[in-house]
Amino acid sequence: MTTAHGESDWRIRINGGEEHSIPHAHILFRDGFRVSVALDSLKILAGIVRPQKRIEPAVAWIVAHRDELIAEYRRLNQ
Repeated sequence: MTTAHGESDWRIRINGGEEHSIPHAHILFRDGFRVSVALDSLKILAGIVRPQKRIEPAVAWIVAHRDELIAEYRRLNQ
């Protein structure tokens, strides 16, 4: 597991040993909400966060660092 980035409200994590074929990141919010986001399409694969707009800064960070996150996902899930 690699924590790629963290803010006061959220952090982004890439897990190893995933059984999914879709490269994705986990966004963990300080109040317990969790969301898994596909790195290529940015589609929410699992989870929920309220209000929905809270996810926007984390997704913007993912977009800016997408290549690094995909490389890390591949490294951890070879």
